[in-house]
Amino acid sequence: MPVFYKDIAACPNCGNEFPYTKVMSDAVKIKSRDLDLKPEYAEVNPLLYSVLTCPFCKFTYNESDKTTLKQTISPKQFEQINKYLGIITDDDISDLNNSENKSEEFYAKQIIMASEIYATLKKPFAVARLFLKLSWHFREKGEEDKELKMLAEILTICEKYFEKAVTDEDTIFCLFYTGYAYFRFGDKLKANSAFDKLIRGFGKSRSPYIIAAKDIRSDLK
Repeated sequence: MPVFYKDIAACPNCGNEFPYTKVMSDAVKIKSRDLDLKPEYAEVNPLLYSVLTCPFCKFTYNESDKTTLKQTISPKQFEQINKYLGIITDDDISDLNNSENKSEEFYAKQIIMASEIYATLKKPFAVARLFLKLSWHFREKGEEDKELKMLAEILTICEKYFEKAVTDEDTIFCLFYTGYAYFRFGDKLKANSAFDKLIRGFGKSRSPYIIAAKDIRSDLK
């Protein structure tokens, strides 16, 4: 059974088209999930291919945003983004690759680059989700200090922008990872507070975050 297939993206920044690799949906098999819902894949990890980098201008973004992101960028933001991209040298990303041969190291670089761009676009929850992917990357590498640093960044974003969340999806994300972060940092009181708020507000939701929150909260008692 084929695992990968090719697609084409048009860069939201420079407009040039470039090929990239996607993972066949039938090839994605989740064996289990960690407490924070990090998936353990049986074979290929599709997250590795979820971020794209334009080989012409270095613009880096979520593949899921490829048809919608351009419309959200103002002229001033384009100027700020291109100023940032101009700092990145070819040597910095000599391993640029959007194919099935992409390295995990380049994936980590992509997340950092994309987070800078989404921060410029004032999309804090997109930045938090990128940092979550990076924290999972570090966990797989056994680099707990770096994982926790990313978790601290997620916590900062969630606490700063929680009141500005306009969708249930972002609100649930913020509450769950606020609770999970405090759980990992050993603050049971604040972890319980976040999980309780999540369960009270969205207890009837089918979101897997609710089940995960209840499981973690039971460990806090």
